[in-house]
Amino acid sequence: MNREAGPSSFELARNRRRGKILAVVGTLLFGVGVWGLWMDLEWIAQPFYAYAWWGYILVLDGFVALRRGHSLFTARRKHLIPVLIGSVTFWYFFELLNLRFKNWYYVGVYESPVIGYPFSLVCFSTVLIGMFETFEAVTALGLFRRWRGEPGRLPGWASYAVQAVGALMVTLSLVFPTYLAPLVWGSLSFLLDPWNYRRGARSILRDFEARDFGLVARLLLAGLICGGFWESMNFLAPQKWIYTVRGLEDFKLFEMPLLGFLGFPALALDGMAFYSLIAYWFLNNETWEHPADLRYGLRSHSAFSPRAFYRIIPIQLAFGILVLVGVRQVNMASIRLDLWDLPSMTPALATLLEAEGIRRPIRLVRETKDPERRRMLLSRSGLEPEEFQRLLEEAELYAFKGIGAAHGALLREVGVTRVSELADWSAEDLHSALVRIADQEGARLPRLDMVRVWVLAARDRGFVMRTARGE
Repeated sequence: MNREAGPSSFELARNRRRGKILAVVGTLLFGVGVWGLWMDLEWIAQPFYAYAWWGYILVLDGFVALRRGHSLFTARRKHLIPVLIGSVTFWYFFELLNLRFKNWYYVGVYESPVIGYPFSLVCFSTVLIGMFETFEAVTALGLFRRWRGEPGRLPGWASYAVQAVGALMVTLSLVFPTYLAPLVWGSLSFLLDPWNYRRGARSILRDFEARDFGLVARLLLAGLICGGFWESMNFLAPQKWIYTVRGLEDFKLFEMPLLGFLGFPALALDGMAFYSLIAYWFLNNETWEHPADLRYGLRSHSAFSPRAFYRIIPIQLAFGILVLVGVRQVNMASIRLDLWDLPSMTPALATLLEAEGIRRPIRLVRETKDPERRRMLLSRSGLEPEEFQRLLEEAELYAFKGIGAAHGALLREVGVTRVSELADWSAEDLHSALVRIADQEGARLPRLDMVRVWVLAARDRGFVMRTARGE
């Protein structure tokens, strides 16, 4: 049975020292990310999400180590590489499905795949570890510890029934993606967890069987907390994703439809089931958690050695890259926006702005919100006030919701020159107008769901956005 004794006093002290270092490093990393984003330093602002998320992970791990004397980074490091690599495969399974669903798309991405692909792998390697670290932090706080009952047994048919429900969820989401795509969240755990349960692997069904309801509640809460952090950091980042879930676009928190946050607890269940499967096949059936946190033991199982997992890493990475190729073709809306992408930008003005620390349109928009700063830039630009105003409107339009240079140019051709003018159109009419222009010029056409995002956001640009059609 895989039920380890607690760490010794020496190990506790060592792990807590490491925890302090991790917490400090994580705080500094997060702080550098926020500072670089505010200052618009390209090498920090563009990959801001990686700084923010890795800072978050290290802070949480340090907190857990200080609080409990053990953590994933300090005491269970052998799981780090499998968690990180497995996370890439885990997330790109959903990216593959989204080629069908088209429920989210990416904006402001690196133009070169040579940079963009590795950056994507670094970011998405954090999905599982982010949820796991949040779960550990919630556990360290002692939440829901008393939510337990007397252990029992599930009926023999229960695990098969759960799998049947999972198969139905996936099928419905694929057959009717327009409105039933959200059913995919949680379906992976419905499919995999019963398999884990029947083979004695770490399983959510076994948590229910052990009546450890608090553990399941902490996992669901961890998913929700992660979702909130993910979306808040994504909202601020220049390179990000935007959701287009049909029927849920009128009420958003950050870039996510409010009801969409319910998918994050389900994603946490999916992540736990997926990694339990990896552990069963390749890691001697050892959970990434501290075994004492489970109410049941796990029998050793060695179908394949840990080396076998490392041998298939190239296959997992190849899968991720193949999916990324599809993502760039289907769900990438715009590339990184530069000053030179603005039609009214002149070489002299670009040189002036760069000398002032303004290297991207979004920074230009922010800087000119200050009246004194705006007057200074106008006086030194050599432009007439009307020309300078037109430049600012271009910068705001192109940066708005990741519209980008290519789609911004199409909008200008149909007469949309500023963000406020988007609100005067219906999404369908604007899309039709863009189709006509794109067909004539052979330009890349934005999808209708992307145009709908622009129009709705232009009508109500608040932090929490609610837009009633026809207002």
